[in-house]
Amino acid sequence: MRVLFVTWSAPGHLFPMVPLAWACQATGHELRVAAPEAACRAVTHAGLPAIPVGKPVDLMSIGRREDFQAWYSDAWAAGWAGRPEVLTAAQEHTLSAASARQLAVAETMIDDILASCADWRPDLVVHDPLSFAGPVVAAVLGVPGLAHGWEVGTVLGTELADRRAGTPLPGYTALFDRYGARPRPATRRLVDPTPPSMLLPETLPVERLPIRYVPYNGPGEVPSGLGGRRRDVPRICFTSGVALSKTGADAVTRTIADMMAMTRGLEAEVILAIGPGQRELLPELPDGVRVAEAVPFHLLLPHCDAVVHHGGAGTGMTAVHCRVPQLVLAQSPIYSEVGHRVAAGGAGIVLTGADRTPDRAGEALAELLGDGRYRAALAALAEEAAAMPSPAEVVEALEYLDRL
Repeated sequence: MRVLFVTWSAPGHLFPMVPLAWACQATGHELRVAAPEAACRAVTHAGLPAIPVGKPVDLMSIGRREDFQAWYSDAWAAGWAGRPEVLTAAQEHTLSAASARQLAVAETMIDDILASCADWRPDLVVHDPLSFAGPVVAAVLGVPGLAHGWEVGTVLGTELADRRAGTPLPGYTALFDRYGARPRPATRRLVDPTPPSMLLPETLPVERLPIRYVPYNGPGEVPSGLGGRRRDVPRICFTSGVALSKTGADAVTRTIADMMAMTRGLEAEVILAIGPGQRELLPELPDGVRVAEAVPFHLLLPHCDAVVHHGGAGTGMTAVHCRVPQLVLAQSPIYSEVGHRVAAGGAGIVLTGADRTPDRAGEALAELLGDGRYRAALAALAEEAAAMPSPAEVVEALEYLDRL
C-alpha cells in the first residue's frame, strides 16, 4: 500500500501516529507524512518522509474572544469529549469556534496535498482528529480514511456544529463541496491506543480500531546517572510540557515555588523535565532539584516513582506505559479530560479548579507514593495494553479496509 499520514501540528498530534507509521514502513508499505512546514522537522526526526503543505495561519485572529470564554470554565463534565448531552450551549459554541480554526488550517493544506498525490496516489489516509484536510483528501481521492486517536485526549465529532443532532459545521461540508466530494465524518472511524479501562462512555458514534500504545516522545539520548542503583527515596518528575517556553519569568518562578511547596514534607528526589533550550528560562533552583533537558519521557519515566504534569496526552499515556502513578494538574477542558481518563483507569489523580493548590497536590502526591492500589491498577492496565493488537497487526488489518 501507499499510506498518507496527515497532521496539522507537532509534536502532540504527530507523535501518537509515529509507531503506526513505523509499522507501515517495516512491513514494506510506502508512506508519506503531509504536515505544515513548521511540523516537518518533527516528522523527519522520527525517520519519516515529510511533505511540507499549507501556509502559516494566525489562529488567534480567528474568532472573537467571547467565543472562547467557556474554555476557561471548570464546569466541563468528565467524558464531555464523546458525550454531547453533557455540554452546555456555551461549551458547544466554544468547540465550534475552535474547529473553525482547524478549518482555516485545512483550507491552506488541501490543494498542496492533492498536488503531491498527482504522481503518488495513496491507498489509505490516516489523520489526527483535528486535521480536517485528511478526510477531505481521502474523499476526493476515493480511498479509505480514518483518524488516529490523539492518545487519551481524543475529542470526537470535531467537525460537528450541533453535536446532539450530528450536524456538521457549514465550513466543513464546504471543504468537500469545493472538490465535488461527498462529506465524511472526521472521527467516526478511529485507531485508538486507549486501554479499555481508561475509556469513558461516549454517545457519539465511533468505530474503534484498537492499537497497543507504543511510546514515542521524540528523539533523545538515554539519560545517565538515573539507574543502576536502588533508590533510598522516591523520585518525582515534574513537567509542564512545551508550555514552559510560552510563559514569562515570573510565571516560571511561581511554578518552581509551587513544585517545591508540593514536595514539602515529602522525603523525595525531584526531577524537573524541560524541553530543549528551556534551561535558560529557569531561575536559580533549590538544592536537590535535578534538571532533565530534552529527555523523551519513555526514557525518563521508568526511573521515576511519580510524575506531576499539566495533562498532556503524551505524558499521560507514557506514564501509564511505564507504570508510573501520575498527578494531573489540569488547566483546560482538554487536559481535564486526559486527567479524568487517567483517573478512570486508576492510574493517578486529577485536580481541577479550586483543588489545584500546592497543599492539595502535596496530599495527592503522598497518596500516590504510599497507596499500592495505583501500582496495582497500572499493572492491570499493562495487561490490557499487552492484549491489544500491535502496530504491525493493525497495519495488516488496514490492508483490508473497505474502499469507501
